[in-house]
Amino acid sequence: MEVLGVAYHWTPARQAQWQRWAKSLGAQLTLIHTHPDRADQPTYVGNNHFEFGAYAAADRHARTPGPYVLVNDTLLDRHAHRLWARWLRRRTLRTPGVHCDVYAAPRERPAEIPDPYASSWIFYLPTRADLETFTAAVRETLAQPTDQPSPAYEAFLHRWLNHPLPGVGYQGPRTPEDLARKRQTILWEHSLSRNLTATNQLREFKGLNYRVLRRIDQVLRRLQKSRVRLYPDLPKIPRA
Repeated sequence: MEVLGVAYHWTPARQAQWQRWAKSLGAQLTLIHTHPDRADQPTYVGNNHFEFGAYAAADRHARTPGPYVLVNDTLLDRHAHRLWARWLRRRTLRTPGVHCDVYAAPRERPAEIPDPYASSWIFYLPTRADLETFTAAVRETLAQPTDQPSPAYEAFLHRWLNHPLPGVGYQGPRTPEDLARKRQTILWEHSLSRNLTATNQLREFKGLNYRVLRRIDQVLRRLQKSRVRLYPDLPKIPRA
């Protein structure tokens, strides 16, 4: 197994935390860097497309035949990462495709939101062929021109980005730059899900333990505030 970690924030302590997480899976670690401060690294891909740029390049930097856990660094900030490692270690996901954390579309469901859709923070790819199919789908998503959202979709995006309740909607910093970044990644997330669904590649994580893990993640998000770390060994680094 290989962990392909998308690293925007990097410090030696953060590197050690990534290494501990990969080791707990019995996996090799490859970090794909997106922050300009890491431009001297051979796995640097830039930040023009945020984490999606790293997803698109993951097949170029993978060093093993798989399976792969492709995950961004919100794993370490906003998810029960130790429990996720335990759950993934016990899984045998051999069905070809893109296995991921899947959400049902909202009740009002604008036409642009597929049902279900992939939450774009973690993907499990059983084989090299699955990784290459996934990265091709990401590149196709990034190459597509952005259509003007329907009024219903625009209203959904505004509500999701600015929801007042803790644990509901976007929970990160709400500067204009952060909101613009998150809005764009949500557009890509839904577009990628449509592409994966159209090619029958989308696979949902399943099982009682997974549902419990999802619930724990939801509770953690409700407890934490923006920029607050639930794990004391995490560096307190504001997201640029």
